Amino acid sequence: MIHRNISVGILRENYDKWERRTPLSPNHVKELIENCGETLDNVYVQPASHRIFPDSQYEAMGATLREDLSDADILLGVKRVRREEDLIPNKTYMFFSHVIKGQPENMGLLQSILDKNIQLFDYEAIATDITDSTGKLKKQRLVAFGKYAGIAGMIDTFQCLGRRLLASGFSTSFLNCSQSYVYYDLKDAQRAVKAMGERISKDGLPMGLEPLVFAFTGTGNVTNGALEIFQLLPHKMITIEEAKNIKSKPGPHKCVYGVMVEQKDLVCKPGSTEPFNLKHYRENPSEYKSIFHSNVAPACNVLINGIYWDERYPRVLSKQDMTELYKDGHKNLFAVGDISCDVNGSVEFLEKTTTIDNPFFSWNPMTNKSTDEITSEGVAVMGVDILPTELSVESSKHFGDALLPLLKKMIVNRHHNDSNYQHLPAELSNSCIAQNGLLTPNFEYISALMERTAKAVHHAIRDPHILLRIQGHLFDSGLINQILDVIEGLDCHFEVEECNVTPSISGAARVKSTLMIRVFSDDDDTLNNVLKKVTLLLDLIDSAEASMQHFDSRVQTSSDSKASTGKGKVSVLGEKEKNVLVLGAGMVASSLAEYLGRSKHTTVTVASQYENDAMAVAHNATRGKAVCFDASRPGDKLRYLIEEADIVVSLLPAPMHPIVAQECIALKTDLVTASYESDEMRSLRKSCEEAGITILNEVGLDPGMDHMSAMKIIDSVHERGGEITSFSSVCGGLPAPEAANNPLLYKFSWSPMGVIRASQNNAQFSRDGKVVKVDGSDLLASAEPFDAWKSLNLECLPNRDSLIYGDKYGISSAGTIFRGTLRYNGFSALFHVLKNMGLFEQEETGAASWNEVLENLSAKRGFEDLRSFIKYCSNGDKVLAARTNGALEWLHMKSDTPVSDPSSVVKSFCDVLEQHLQFAEGERDMVLMHHDIKASFCDGSAEHHKCQLQVFGDGKMTAMCKTVGYTAAIGTKLILDGDISNKGLLLPTSKSVYVPSLDLLSKEGLVFEEQVRHYKDLDEAV
Repeated sequence: MIHRNISVGILRENYDKWERRTPLSPNHVKELIENCGETLDNVYVQPASHRIFPDSQYEAMGATLREDLSDADILLGVKRVRREEDLIPNKTYMFFSHVIKGQPENMGLLQSILDKNIQLFDYEAIATDITDSTGKLKKQRLVAFGKYAGIAGMIDTFQCLGRRLLASGFSTSFLNCSQSYVYYDLKDAQRAVKAMGERISKDGLPMGLEPLVFAFTGTGNVTNGALEIFQLLPHKMITIEEAKNIKSKPGPHKCVYGVMVEQKDLVCKPGSTEPFNLKHYRENPSEYKSIFHSNVAPACNVLINGIYWDERYPRVLSKQDMTELYKDGHKNLFAVGDISCDVNGSVEFLEKTTTIDNPFFSWNPMTNKSTDEITSEGVAVMGVDILPTELSVESSKHFGDALLPLLKKMIVNRHHNDSNYQHLPAELSNSCIAQNGLLTPNFEYISALMERTAKAVHHAIRDPHILLRIQGHLFDSGLINQILDVIEGLDCHFEVEECNVTPSISGAARVKSTLMIRVFSDDDDTLNNVLKKVTLLLDLIDSAEASMQHFDSRVQTSSDSKASTGKGKVSVLGEKEKNVLVLGAGMVASSLAEYLGRSKHTTVTVASQYENDAMAVAHNATRGKAVCFDASRPGDKLRYLIEEADIVVSLLPAPMHPIVAQECIALKTDLVTASYESDEMRSLRKSCEEAGITILNEVGLDPGMDHMSAMKIIDSVHERGGEITSFSSVCGGLPAPEAANNPLLYKFSWSPMGVIRASQNNAQFSRDGKVVKVDGSDLLASAEPFDAWKSLNLECLPNRDSLIYGDKYGISSAGTIFRGTLRYNGFSALFHVLKNMGLFEQEETGAASWNEVLENLSAKRGFEDLRSFIKYCSNGDKVLAARTNGALEWLHMKSDTPVSDPSSVVKSFCDVLEQHLQFAEGERDMVLMHHDIKASFCDGSAEHHKCQLQVFGDGKMTAMCKTVGYTAAIGTKLILDGDISNKGLLLPTSKSVYVPSLDLLSKEGLVFEEQVRHYKDLDEAV
């Protein structure tokens, strides 16, 4: 066989007048000719007067200028051709086609490619596998422009800022910084920025202008490119706290300030008992809310937004956030450079992309209106969506550097239109979308999207639909094509929300792809049929290893319209289908859904007020379903959801449980909660028994695992004729030792106000036959050392009323009954001093800064200086006073740090604790539980039992989430499987519950260590 040589053609860019980039620079052409001479016939370049490199340079490097590129085998462009008739049949093309997600505006282009027998390689799909910081395999694009978008975006934002400041009456050097496209290359642009910086350094910014703080989001190439330009100015990189403190600094200012905004500065998890964990946030974004508007925005003047965002994540800044900031008088955010350029995305008021001709607009938060004129009444916004083309020289060189090695491989292999693309390296073969007039197997799913475009019908998100999120080996198994066949066959309209294409590469680990698709129909039965058939496909095509979660937008209010996951259904494989309803999508819901959703024959239906929250939790189950449900207005929707379920798990606030329980009783559906059994729940005992259902309460950590592990020992003693003489049980959620790195030796994984209130509760317990009562005002002073874990240096506080457990556990005759809370040694003494100082009081602060507040508290109690006051509150303990003084300094309370809420000392103090005592990224929490139980027997012998649990959080889950979520899930599974058959109100204190529960918990790594010592008589034991 004779192998002919290959010719390459470089297309003229004509899709946009500003597109001056080229896939190969003249130097790249020279290198290609020199390295591929034996297999390369020629390089043709279509003449273009607007290309950044003149035609003469290409000729000088050995290329041939030619308008007609029909002699070329491989045709290279940056963007798609403007007119489909310009496509040359029977050729290989490489460009950004933007067809992978079925973008409607490009389906005509794709059809022309197929009709003309064109082989298409898409740069967007050229990728390699990498392992990210969380250990997951993901795709990294090999041909991209992110850095240059950041560089150009930063330069353009300087001009945007200059115009906005001018509108407010300030003439600055930023006006002299032109848009990036004005400069020939990056070096010219850098010289101009440096000159601007020299003027700022010499003359300063105008008097009356506050210090300018630039906030940067993101950590990728976009943000790094922006920083590269920003740092050419005289600048200081500072923290968010420092940014807040410099605002009162008088001018003129001869530098600008930069703040790197980390993920933990952008979002928080409301009411969380977990440390901030980046991996958890990325996997469960709907559990978090944005705090940028309250934490960062009041201190910054320019936002450079380079963060990845999609609708699963909280916005950086919403319109409502900005409106509230303006109402509160915070009008200091002058400009936003949204380099990410997501319309109505992470910066919601980016209402449109802007052009190089008209790069800026102004948005007024008070009127919610935009204008092309930059005014002083709003935020100036830059949202150019083709920023890299403004730096065409560097962008083209960067692009060509990435493309050239791949192109060489195609030329060396003498690749042309008829060649088998699968013989190319994986990075290239997996980017081939079309060949021989057909879509390649990896991209056959696009055919259904093309048909959808031809008969496009716009649907509003409020129209009846189901949202399917399917993850698995969708392409290699052919599953994705069969799913789309089902939807098309039922004549449903659909819209692809997300399609992460990850075909497998030979020899590499198999990586799963993701499809998120909304399916619309006005007919309930049709949507139910879609769900049923897609579920069946997932069951039958094992090679896909697929899981599915779905969100149902329909508001079902009667049993006339049954969803596809109702009670008692049997799958095509003969196994009974089960439906678990989870009410609430809070902290422990994800672990509970993961455990219950391991079986592909169990559907976990997550009901939450918000679609994103429900979907995020449902994502943890193999078969997850999400529905919208407002617990504050349960109505008929609650009845419908329960009617469709085999069992209900309520993770709602405890006051909601009786409402749910009443519906469960009426519909004879079992119920599980992790909350303490309230009097109102106990009043339903008779109704529950008459309905013949099980309501299992108190299955979490504490209460839950404490009951189970203690009763296992207590029942064993009773069954052998013994009695409990002493019972002590303690539990604590703490930072792991390496994370206890602050003066209080504690971090708040739940509300600081809750911790403060708990530290002032009355307590009582019995010790050696005597009842001990502790007044709440003295609780912190009653802490005693606890040495079960000698290496941890712990202390223990009494936990409320321990005596009620005499009846609950059947140990009323015990001389000692004690339940306690664990902390690191020294926490309680220091917290007690802070209480004595008045920091737990509700009174007004009487001052604007913390140093003044402390001085006022000191003077109020008759002390002239703070040091003497602290010593007095420490009961004269000099060491403790020194610790307290150091803690206050560490918390920045002995400075002019402003108080957050002048109406309340304790609220402001809680804000300080929450700010400084949070878990940092990568830090672990820890759960400890310990029982000390003594027993005596009729023959005079005695036993001493010790039982303990120590659990650490990890990259996947916190210790608190493991211990609470898995325990509740196991209780649910035991009822669902019939292993708990008792009816009525149950607690995990009964043997039928705790024996199988402890066994299943041990399989999840939650194992209690038990020790028992035997004595001949009680005296020996003592």
